[in-house]
Amino acid sequence: MRLWLMCVALATAPSVGQAETSKPADPKVRPSADAKAGKAPPKKAPAAGAKPAPAQAQAPEQDAGTPPARPSFRWDIPAVTAWVESPGLQVTDGVPMHLQLARSSWQMDPLIQHMVDRFRAAGLFISSSPEALNSPIAEPMLTALDTETLTAYTVIFQKNQDNTVTLILGTSDVSKYTPGGSIQLDWAPMMAGAEQVTRSNLEGSQMAMYAVKATSAEVREFYQVELTRAGFAEDPEQPGVFQRGTEQLTIRTQPEGDMLMVGLYRKLGVQPK
Repeated sequence: MRLWLMCVALATAPSVGQAETSKPADPKVRPSADAKAGKAPPKKAPAAGAKPAPAQAQAPEQDAGTPPARPSFRWDIPAVTAWVESPGLQVTDGVPMHLQLARSSWQMDPLIQHMVDRFRAAGLFISSSPEALNSPIAEPMLTALDTETLTAYTVIFQKNQDNTVTLILGTSDVSKYTPGGSIQLDWAPMMAGAEQVTRSNLEGSQMAMYAVKATSAEVREFYQVELTRAGFAEDPEQPGVFQRGTEQLTIRTQPEGDMLMVGLYRKLGVQPK
């Protein structure tokens, strides 16, 4: 399944709001003498009539033969300057997904390595290596899976013109996958013999991907004929990008095994050049 398609669609969401970032320590607040000496501050006596707090249970010692518990994974994005939460759960091809979007002032390569390190530290299975961060929509993407809870974590990296990076974050509950529905698209044609169709719709944009036994040249010729017949014109400077009024369709391909993955991205409200 290509669960990251819904994540990419979040890029069309409204401009992001200010992130909730940790605040630096107030330089006017000076540490106490005990703090400088490394001593713990004195405990305050309980208020009159107050009941003493219950003693915390002592954690049991771990059996030497029991493997350590897997650390829970939480998104940790460095140098966040903006953050967006999607309203509630989205469902992409029967998979519930929670979407978030962050903007970071870090550069692309350090961010990718940071996310790889975070996934590995949490004991997650990474489905693609950093050297294979290629997708049919030309944006680096990483997906990691918690094999115990069947939770998938996907992050897509988009470089911005101001040298910041937008990260589209998707958390999917694969255990609740409910297949079904038509594999036909009402906004773009698909080649005969299309398999493994995945699609999503969000905020005025649509994404889809399918596998087909064909060459990249055959796919390009198919869409040139079909989309021209439908009133689209291909951008001479961007092969695979078709425009009809303010509607834009982008077609990308990528080999995968003995099949060719075809990625379709429809965006509305794009002004023609």
